[in-house]
Amino acid sequence: MQESWEFEIVQPLDLSNQVYTEMIKDLVEQKAKEIGILLSYYYKGEGGLVEGIKLEDDINFNTPTSGTLKVNFKLVHFNACLDIHSINRDHMVLDFELDPMTKKIKFSGPLWVEREPDEL
Repeated sequence: MQESWEFEIVQPLDLSNQVYTEMIKDLVEQKAKEIGILLSYYYKGEGGLVEGIKLEDDINFNTPTSGTLKVNFKLVHFNACLDIHSINRDHMVLDFELDPMTKKIKFSGPLWVEREPDEL
């Protein structure tokens, strides 16, 4: 499973990585709730919910319009029936691809291979 989410960019795009860096930092801050929803898909099987997205490290560019960034977040598990309520900090590396033509950026989470059920 690999989840992804696309966002529209309202700022004009320049070809300088420094401008892209600031724009991506602002976007992560503004769209923290939506990015939390994206990351929550990875933890839905165990009942986890992602909140409080923050950029952890610098943004790394592999090409002028793509690269990786690391975010940290609160991973909340809550189940009233089992009397579970825990909050842990976790982090994840996201890939991003900017498309200056369509003015969109796509964030992709890691590829988590899903295990097939065991045979009896």
